[in-house]
Amino acid sequence: MKFDEMNVEQLEARQAELAGMPTDDTVTTEELEARANELEAIKAELENRAELAAKAEEERQEVAEGNDPVVKDFNERNEKPMEKNSVEYRNLWLKNLQGTMNEEEARNWATSTSSNNKATNAIPTLIADKFFEKMKKLAPMLSEITLLRVAGNIDFVAEGVRNPVSSTHVENSAMNPVHDTTVKVSLKGFEFMKVIQISRTALLMSVDAFEDWLVEMLAGDIARAIDNYIINDATNGIAALSFSTGTDQIVEATPGYDEIVDLIGLLPAAYDAEAKFLVNKKTLYGTIAKIKDSVGNPIFVPDTISGVGGRLMGYPVIVDDYVETSTGSIYLGKWTDVVGNLPEDIHVDRDESAGFTANAIMFRGISVFDSKPAKSDAIVRLVTTA
Repeated sequence: MKFDEMNVEQLEARQAELAGMPTDDTVTTEELEARANELEAIKAELENRAELAAKAEEERQEVAEGNDPVVKDFNERNEKPMEKNSVEYRNLWLKNLQGTMNEEEARNWATSTSSNNKATNAIPTLIADKFFEKMKKLAPMLSEITLLRVAGNIDFVAEGVRNPVSSTHVENSAMNPVHDTTVKVSLKGFEFMKVIQISRTALLMSVDAFEDWLVEMLAGDIARAIDNYIINDATNGIAALSFSTGTDQIVEATPGYDEIVDLIGLLPAAYDAEAKFLVNKKTLYGTIAKIKDSVGNPIFVPDTISGVGGRLMGYPVIVDDYVETSTGSIYLGKWTDVVGNLPEDIHVDRDESAGFTANAIMFRGISVFDSKPAKSDAIVRLVTTA
């Protein structure tokens, strides 16, 4: 038997067996010499294995103390560990989620993330940017409101009432200042989560295809949830404002040209320069686009270039699926006076246990967001039902 096919116990047993064999006159010189040579070879093999075992134990101890020689070697070969905005970090982050990293990639990934004090699931900058662009595309209001990217809960101070001077100034006379007011908007952080499932076989897709799938599935649905929150949340949404008919609201069962003009008249002129209509596509083309002025011209002119929105009575139109259709709501406002905060990039996790019986893997995307209108007088609306 070859030594490399024998374990230590077998080698020691063979060594004892050879040592216990007779050495009298019945044994030839050739046999004695062969035994001696085998004993010497076994001794050398055992000593070699003892050295290897001692070295392995030393390395295990180094790892336990945080001095992994493999990590040291990697850091020596890579003076600059991977940064979140690098292509290498993006590729390994995706492969880590897929579970397709080879041994070297897994070692590099673990080493670089720990050396940079990153969590192993910190989303790469390149992918975070794609998530954000996708969210803005699918949630139109994210591009219209004042969107902050500040960590934690925040208090945002917005301009309130601006008072004009009380009188003309008489030279050399004292003048009492007229104070303007400010409005404080307190924003917290609410979680918006999406869980999706994919078969293990589908994870064999390329890294680029996997990235596109993640962005499409996770960013898309999270963006829609946030968009709905901005408009319809019962506490902080635009629809939750206290609208008063005749002051900042028009109620008309069948709105026409006069009602649209009346709605425009309710919005203070100070907001006109940045004001835009906000309406559901169904309401826009089912009602508004059919309205004509006194000479028969449509009051809505669609944008034939982009195919989205257009102008209504000269004001830009934002088309959003989450504007309520049951009340036929039409909003007109300065939307930069709605303040939102997206404090961090989407957080993505993977779990295999939940899809065990289906041979599937679950992915969870989480985004933290909050928003609130800063000033109620900057938004007016028309509804068909009070």
